[in-house]
Amino acid sequence: MKNYGAKLDKIREMFPDKTIEEAIRIDESYYKAFPGVKAYHNYCWLRAREFSYTENLFGVKYYGLNGHKLINTLIQGTAAYFLKWKMRQAYDFCKEKGLKTKYQMNIHDELSWLYHRQDPLNIFFEFKGLMEYWEDSYVPIVADMEITTTTWKDKKEVSTLHELQENLST
Repeated sequence: MKNYGAKLDKIREMFPDKTIEEAIRIDESYYKAFPGVKAYHNYCWLRAREFSYTENLFGVKYYGLNGHKLINTLIQGTAAYFLKWKMRQAYDFCKEKGLKTKYQMNIHDELSWLYHRQDPLNIFFEFKGLMEYWEDSYVPIVADMEITTTTWKDKKEVSTLHELQENLST
C-alpha cells in the first residue's frame, strides 16, 4: 500500500487495531527501510503540482494527474509498454528462427503461447531470458513460466526443461 502512496489514514484503515503512534511508526519505518520509494513519491507529487504532464520511460505523456494517481500510472504505464516491447521482440525472435510456435494472447502481464511440437522446447527459456532483459534497469525483472495443456486455471509453474517436458507428456 505504501508503494502506491498510501498515507497515514489508509494505514489506520488497514490496521484498525493499531494506535495512531503505531501507525505513524509503520509509515516512518517503511520510508526509512525504502528511501527510494519516498523519493519517488515526492517526485510524483512535485511533478503533478508543477508540470502539466509527466512521461513514462517510453516517452508516453500523462496529463492532469494528481500525485497519488501519478505514482501508480508511471509504474503501470511503463510496465504496459515494456510488455508491448517484449511482445514485439518475441514475435521477431519467432520470425527470425522460423518457429511454428505462435504467440496467442496476453492476459494482464502474461503472454500465452501455442506451442508447436516441431519447435525445440528450450525456446521458452529463450523467451524467459528475453522477457527478463532490460539493459539499463536497476531492478531485476523476473518472468515465471507456467504450462497447461487444458485450461488456464490448471496451469503449473515450471522452471526446468525436464519439468516442461514432463508437463507436455501428461
